[in-house]
Amino acid sequence: MIDDALGDRSLVVVSNREPYVHEYADGEPTAERPAGGLVTALDGVVAETGGTWVAWGSGDADFDPAVAPDGEVDVPPDSNGAGAADADRPGYTLSRLDLPRRLVENYYYGYSNQVLWPICHLEADPVTVDPAFAPAYREANRRFAERAVEADPDVVWFQDYHLALAPRYVREQRPGARLVQFWHVPWPTPDFFEICPQGTELLRGLLGNDAVGFHLDRYAANFRDCVARFVPDAEVTASGAIRYDGRTVETYASPIGVDPERVAANARSDAATHYWSRVTDRYDLDPERSIVLGVDRLDYTKGVIERLDALAHLLETTPELAGEFTYVQKGTRTREGIPAYRRYYDEVRDRIADLNGAHGTADWTPVVYIEDDIDDRELAGLYRHADAAVVSSRRDGMNLVAKEFVAAQGQPFPNAGLAQSTPLEDPARERAPGTLVLSRFVGAAESLCPAALSVNPYDVAGFAETIREALEMNEPERHERMESLQASVREADIDAWLSAQVDVLTGEEQAVAADDD
Repeated sequence: MIDDALGDRSLVVVSNREPYVHEYADGEPTAERPAGGLVTALDGVVAETGGTWVAWGSGDADFDPAVAPDGEVDVPPDSNGAGAADADRPGYTLSRLDLPRRLVENYYYGYSNQVLWPICHLEADPVTVDPAFAPAYREANRRFAERAVEADPDVVWFQDYHLALAPRYVREQRPGARLVQFWHVPWPTPDFFEICPQGTELLRGLLGNDAVGFHLDRYAANFRDCVARFVPDAEVTASGAIRYDGRTVETYASPIGVDPERVAANARSDAATHYWSRVTDRYDLDPERSIVLGVDRLDYTKGVIERLDALAHLLETTPELAGEFTYVQKGTRTREGIPAYRRYYDEVRDRIADLNGAHGTADWTPVVYIEDDIDDRELAGLYRHADAAVVSSRRDGMNLVAKEFVAAQGQPFPNAGLAQSTPLEDPARERAPGTLVLSRFVGAAESLCPAALSVNPYDVAGFAETIREALEMNEPERHERMESLQASVREADIDAWLSAQVDVLTGEEQAVAADDD
């Protein structure tokens, strides 16, 4: 698809996160691919073009002489972590940056995740402006840009908030290249963005692109409003384009999705079934009790504390529900080098202990906390067996957990290798489809609500009532809502998102300006 569209033009993808990580196992370098649909999708795109992917080399064995002595490695890697696995299989070059530890601490854990991340998610309290952060962010972005230029690109595709300055640096050296950036997190309003001391500098950096993409129209509109307020020499046109430095920069909205067939197949795999059996045995889960599921990185934006408070309120105000369900929280620690994240982890564990202490009985534990390192198939097993899933982010760019849960619920997707069945007659699932409770502040809510039950995570009483509604929903309504949800997930899947990006990357079709309304 993209190979035909690009023709002879070379593609370079630039991201903080690398698609393959080399770690030592028994003293030998071994390649691992981080879990996640986006990495998998982008991996296929770059492989199709035979291009280059520039990323920070974060693995312990990434620069082992047997793997990548000069920082470059052909991927996909073979079983020994070196070279392409199959000469007939499309591959590309992974160009790794060996960033000094202090630079990583200040650029990634510092500026990216203590300044930009909280500002983009409208969280003022966690913002930490250390004088060392901004210089490190500039230096890291320069290094990413220099490595991208070394690959002699015709098209450069930047990913996310770690690289806001890199487009301007590349533009200075490759004025004729086509530069596109996709911003995977929300873009804040001008009043909130004003918190950022380097706001105008960041906007000028992003305006080095030919197009900047966001998940939602309102994020793109916020970006244009910020440009209009903080970049006086830029002009925002009525169509949503931005005239800057003698060029036109397009803004567009394109909601990312998941691969529903892949998630559905994972949910029906032996690995999914076996993992769920292990969970039920380990935690003595009663098959007669409903399962309410949460799957989150332990990030303060995810609303896990608000969710636990709502569950506690539900049990306090509706005591007859005691023993009727178990809440399973799959948590993943993240960014533990940042104090705010360590405090959040401790607070989540304390809330769980308090809730279990206040409401648990000899034969019932209200909340089960899982921190297993699980793969996509095992995660799909959790989705598959949940009667309700709760996504309660205080703010989220899109949130693919909500879409993955929907895809795992029993609707057979075309070509998924499933037995002939209908949504109402799925032999792999005895119970009715699960119900999705979804924060209205999540990007996915635009397409999934009202089929998903919408909540304001700050409204404890209303949140608790919605969880009760999800638990008590009758079977016909569950099926009706799930059919609608799955239609939405299929319509805006990962292939649809990639197709939209190809149109923008190639420039054959002008990026659609996001609607201001």
